[in-house]
Amino acid sequence: MELITVLLSGLLLLISPVGIVVDQVAENAIRDRLADAESLDVRIDNGPSYQLLQGKVSKVRIAGRGIVPFPGLRLAVAELETDPIDLAFSNLRRGEVVLDEAFQGAAHLVMTEADINTFLASPFVQERLSQLTIGGLNQAQARERNRYRIVNPTVDFLADNRVKLTVELEDLVEEGGLFLEAEAGLEIVDGDRFVQNQPTLIVNGQPAPERLITTVLGDFTNRLSLQRFDERGLTARVLNLATTPEAIDLALWVRVDPIVTAGAVSTEPLEGSDPLEALPSEGIPSE
Repeated sequence: MELITVLLSGLLLLISPVGIVVDQVAENAIRDRLADAESLDVRIDNGPSYQLLQGKVSKVRIAGRGIVPFPGLRLAVAELETDPIDLAFSNLRRGEVVLDEAFQGAAHLVMTEADINTFLASPFVQERLSQLTIGGLNQAQARERNRYRIVNPTVDFLADNRVKLTVELEDLVEEGGLFLEAEAGLEIVDGDRFVQNQPTLIVNGQPAPERLITTVLGDFTNRLSLQRFDERGLTARVLNLATTPEAIDLALWVRVDPIVTAGAVSTEPLEGSDPLEALPSEGIPSE
């Protein structure tokens, strides 16, 4: 959503609505808000000039490679194609980007395994992981909520849309710790929930009880539902999910309602948009 708002803001800089100028200004506006972009191409189909001046855009197409929204997070592919966009003309004249009507579009995102693991090792992620309280794997340990610290998380994409997550829980009380290996197939239910298929959890080389697997992974399923963004005016549904040993590929349908921009015309990220917000904060449930 931030990229779209920045793109629309770029239209306000135009003296004359000539297509190639619109494209270049919008591209520059997006680049200015990114940490990095290896390649970025923006195409705006604005139709008659008077429509653009009234805040109406027929279609926006963005194609990026090596997009870095902020340091540490890289998208190998980031593409977006929108349906017509209609901005509130009165706000537009004041230099404000406010949607007059909702718009929707299709997005395509690809993240490589290497890029995800680089992100997991970044200071951004490490700082947030250090703030999580992790309980033990039995009732005695569960009383010590700060006993473990998450270190060295890595992701490994497997065949058949299966993903393996490896993480160490460093014991801050005694020497040693726990080594966890979680593996599951990724599926999408109703386009908005990521669920695990045939999950397994190995703790220090030993299979975890079924009840613990259900509790831990069930919590992630609830937190990773895209419906939690609906009330903010952002609707996203996954049309296709595919993994290879090298990357994860997502095709999404997105809808942005006027409430997202009404009364908030800045391009600052939405509150609560932390990519690690979905991580459980209550720790690993006791057995």
